[in-house]
Amino acid sequence: MKNNIVQIEKFLKKTPYDSLKEIFNNDLDKVEAFTKLKLSSEVDLIRKMTLYQLDSGGKRLRSILTLASSKMTEYKGEHNIHLAACVELIHSATLLHDDVIDNSSIRRGKKTSNVIWGNQPSILVGDYFLSRCFEIMVDVGSLEVLKLLSNVSAE
Repeated sequence: MKNNIVQIEKFLKKTPYDSLKEIFNNDLDKVEAFTKLKLSSEVDLIRKMTLYQLDSGGKRLRSILTLASSKMTEYKGEHNIHLAACVELIHSATLLHDDVIDNSSIRRGKKTSNVIWGNQPSILVGDYFLSRCFEIMVDVGSLEVLKLLSNVSAE
């Protein structure tokens, strides 16, 4: 009986985000692995900054929404993983750039990349994220997706 009450309490405390994250947890792991693979670099500074940025937390809400959209349209394939990674890369790039522009020193309770490595490397790594994102979109092979995400990143 007590176990049932604990389960009910956990259920009632769940937010819609928690439920979505639970549903897409395996796919989010794939997005994370794919992102790390695509961002791998032989340049030590890029590697360090990339891992710092990816491991800095965040809800990955954009990835979840991309995955949920593909599920709602009954998409079959792996491009949903790739495009979820793209959306997250665009977001991460804008955070790197915004932290430089706003001279931010803390994000998600951690020092920002520009505080640790400087403004120029932060801008360049943000650009690196964007270039990898566009490479992924070209590999996906959909001009519609390329146009849509290009417009999103330009605004």
